[in-house]
Amino acid sequence: MQAIMSGISKALDGFVVALLVVMSLLVIVNVALRFLFNSSIVMSEEVSRFIFVWVVYVGSIIAMRDDDHIYVDFIRKKMPKGVQKFLIVFVNLVMLVCCLLFLKGSIELTSINMSDHSPVAGVPMGYVYAAGAVGSAGMAIVIVLRLIGFFTRGFDQALKGKVAG
Repeated sequence: MQAIMSGISKALDGFVVALLVVMSLLVIVNVALRFLFNSSIVMSEEVSRFIFVWVVYVGSIIAMRDDDHIYVDFIRKKMPKGVQKFLIVFVNLVMLVCCLLFLKGSIELTSINMSDHSPVAGVPMGYVYAAGAVGSAGMAIVIVLRLIGFFTRGFDQALKGKVAG
């Protein structure tokens, strides 16, 4: 199981790096073409915007995995350990519900927009909106694994301020 999760984790990292490279190349080449030849790649701006959307959502999975999202825990740390454990589980369950609601909405939005195409590149907009579904599903999986880790390995890391399981 750990090997599978490690492989998925590396694949996510590689995917984001590849997207950033493609997006950067599109923008740099387009700027150079405009500056040097007074011309440009027509769909470069639109495609780089779509890639950026995917980078944000896949990056949010990576940030959730690495516990890099910002959270405020100074009040929780002042409470008794039992209350802290309850709050950790409660907050993670609320985040899970939010991710599942976002997933539901993203799936609906993706299916509605599959017949709508972007004006320049002609890409079905459903592919762009699918990034929300992928991001919310990935974060939900991370939260479920975190909750399982809390109950199987204990809350020690979470009580020290490290929430990732």
